[in-house]
Amino acid sequence: MKKIFLIGIFTVLFTSCGNSDSYTINCTIDKKNDGAMAFLRNENAMGELKTIDSTAVTNGTFSFEGSVENLDLYSISVEKINSSVSVIMEPGTINVHFPDKATDYPKVGGTPYNDQLQKLNESLLKFDTDLYAFQNKNKDKYIKAVKAKDTVIVDQLLDQAMTLNKKKFDFLNTYPLKNPDHFMSVFLLQQRLMNGDTSFVQINSAFKKLPSKLKECRIGKELEQKLKEVENSRKETTQVATPSNASLSTESNTTKAPDFEGKSPDGKVVTLKSALGKITLLDFWASWCPPCRKENPNVVKLYADYHAKGFNILGVSLDDDVAKWKAAIVKDKITWPQVSNLKGWKDPIARLYNIEEIPTTFLLDAEGNIIARGLTGEALRAKVASLLH
Repeated sequence: MKKIFLIGIFTVLFTSCGNSDSYTINCTIDKKNDGAMAFLRNENAMGELKTIDSTAVTNGTFSFEGSVENLDLYSISVEKINSSVSVIMEPGTINVHFPDKATDYPKVGGTPYNDQLQKLNESLLKFDTDLYAFQNKNKDKYIKAVKAKDTVIVDQLLDQAMTLNKKKFDFLNTYPLKNPDHFMSVFLLQQRLMNGDTSFVQINSAFKKLPSKLKECRIGKELEQKLKEVENSRKETTQVATPSNASLSTESNTTKAPDFEGKSPDGKVVTLKSALGKITLLDFWASWCPPCRKENPNVVKLYADYHAKGFNILGVSLDDDVAKWKAAIVKDKITWPQVSNLKGWKDPIARLYNIEEIPTTFLLDAEGNIIARGLTGEALRAKVASLLH
């Protein structure tokens, strides 16, 4: 399989506005590649490669020179090497070192954005190294457990591996907020949106904190346009700012959650009214939503601790694949009622409740009045505890 380091795995061209200036890219590589052709390429929005320059490797080195009108993302490749190195094209001298071994990683630097890229690559390498080390250490133990059908050990190892992988996931998700002036921040935000991340409000908020230089570049403009499209789509598929058809009590000034019905995984009809307890959590989620799956263990424990005291949960899934929905319920050990229309974001219950991102929660009292919205983790636990104690 072709190995492309970090940015090279993506197939979208991103550019930024900037002043015309010159660039030099100095590359080093093992001398055994002398005579091979090296290529400097970029990709357009359709993923089509365009060769900008080419040269031969001589004495383990090669270079490219030119004038850059815009901050841009380019890839450098060498014949017979199944990998490419990505660089952020900007004025100045960019240094690139191709790894001597296929298992090693390249190095880039010399200019501000490429120095940032190198630090990001090094951070990601550390996450990958930790995960690979864990896998190698526990490979035999895992195989043995699978053969013995020891699901306890298998689940423990998988959970530990997922925890390690989650650290990388969280790092990438928080990177733009912590580094709003980095070129890679606008890139990572767009990747999240393109890959189906449902945290629209979070992505949009992070985008607004980027400097104008990044907002006004091609990737920034493309991201802004996509965010507007998503926002408009959500407006079209929702009815009002609070759950539609929600009634406001003039006596208590509380909003009553609109009743609905949906089918459970086994095809039975479940209504919100039938699921109400002293306190009820209405939980919008999906099997394909990483933040939802991350939150589920907290909800499972909360349910175990307070269900006997009158705490109920009704899950509403935005899945569109019944098999994956059912598998997630089993995997996450969800035991409370679940409903779904298997229509994804077009789910009528999600539209009814103006759901813009998941997970989204509503906390209801015994009469179905909305007490709180958007609580998760410790905040949710504290609220439930205060209401049931």
